Order: sequence, then C-alpha cells, then structure tokens
Amino acid sequence: MATNIHSTAIIDSTAIIGTGVTIGPYTVIERDVQIGDNCSIGPHVFIDEGTRLGNGCRIFKGASIGLAPQDKKYAGEKTYLFIGDNTVLREFTTINRGTIAKGETRIGSNCWIMAYCHVAHDCVLGDDVTMSNSVALAGHVEVGNHVTIGGLVGVHQFTRIGDYAIIAAMARPFMDVVPFAMCGGEGETRIIGINKIGLERQGFSAERRQNIKRAYRTLFRGDFNLQDALIKLNETFSDDKDIQMLVSFVKGGSRGIMRMKAEID
Repeated sequence: MATNIHSTAIIDSTAIIGTGVTIGPYTVIERDVQIGDNCSIGPHVFIDEGTRLGNGCRIFKGASIGLAPQDKKYAGEKTYLFIGDNTVLREFTTINRGTIAKGETRIGSNCWIMAYCHVAHDCVLGDDVTMSNSVALAGHVEVGNHVTIGGLVGVHQFTRIGDYAIIAAMARPFMDVVPFAMCGGEGETRIIGINKIGLERQGFSAERRQNIKRAYRTLFRGDFNLQDALIKLNETFSDDKDIQMLVSFVKGGSRGIMRMKAEID
C-alpha cells in the first residue's frame, strides 16, 4: 500500500516515514522522528522530536506523543520515546519522552492505550499492556507484560507493576504490584488475589495457577516476615519459573509491595 499523507499535514524534512503509512489532516510531525511501515496516524496528531514508532501502529485523533518531559529538572537534553509494533494509541493520549535520568520512555508491542491516558517521562511498558480510559502513569513507572489497568487509575512515580497483573478501575497503587495479582478494593487499594481470569486467558494451566495461589499464601498469609517468605518460596518452588519470577520481582524493588486485603479465592 502506498503512503498517503494529507495535504494539510506538516512533516519536518528530517522525519523518516515508512511505506504504507497514512497521515491525517492537520497532523504535525517534528524533526528526528521515525515512523515504521503500515502505520495509521489520524487527524490533529502531534509527534515530537526523538519519537521512534514501530510498524503497524495506529494513533487516533488528538494524540500528542514524544513531548518534552513534565519535569522541572529537564534542561533540553536529547532524549527519546520508543514505541513497539502494532500498538494502538486512542484519542488524546499524551506520552512524554525521557529525561536525562534514563534517556528514554519505552512502550512495547501490541499495547492498547485508550483515550485520555497519560504516560510520563522514563516509563517503561512491556508488551500487550492494556490501559483503559484516563489512566495516568507518573514518571519512572514500570509496567510488565500482559498487564491490564482499569479506567481512572493513577500510578505513583517509580511504582512497578508485575507481569500478568490487573489493576481495577479507580484503584490507587502506591507501592509495587507483584506479578499475577488482582489489585483493587473500594476505598483502600490492596491485593485482592490472583488474576485468575487473566491467567486462564493467557493459557496458564490449573496446576500453574494453583502453585501461584500457594505462593501468594506464603507471601501474604503465612507466618513469615517478607524475607523469610522469600526464602521459603525459593525452597519450595526452586524449579518453578513463575514463582521464581515472583521472588525476583519482590527482591528487585525499593518501594515495598502492595499487601493482601481479602482471602485468596
């Protein structure tokens, strides 16, 4: 398919546009931008310098990406925004590029970021991340693979969200959310249990899910402090890749982890 650029679009001469790209009316693409093949960019989109967009992405009306970070310490250093293949950015999404601290903001492939979401500077999102309307990620947030975040969630800066987790709408995760978790609660955000439906959809067997529930009981409900719980999990599940990922995630954090609220189903 031939590239189709509307006559009212403004594209800097240094921008690199792939093949089969569609660019809608009144869109602005600044210098030092790279757009992959077969992307669809709607009307009134703004793509700022240092943006690297993968193949097959779709950007809807009014999105603004690659903007300078909203960080008072930023002094114009050269930084970037990287977005993987087949990622969708819906209407009026805003994404900032990195600061000198990390140098980049990075979003993986096959992500679905819905209307009015904000991804701040230096965030790192894995693959297959879904963010519902009006989610706001503060600076330096890290989101794993296959994560779902419900609408109107605000995530505190430097927080990590582990692989396969789901965050309920309007929750407020202020510490790390461990892999496989369902996080939410009315009035007080806590870990509710494992993301059973999400794990089933990702092909986790009943045995794998059961082992994760056993690990959660040790981590959150056992008669152990956190360090002893991690030692116990290492001993009990030394050959289980899921549990080893969970242990590594907890060990790798500095903010602490969200704790359990309800009994594990």
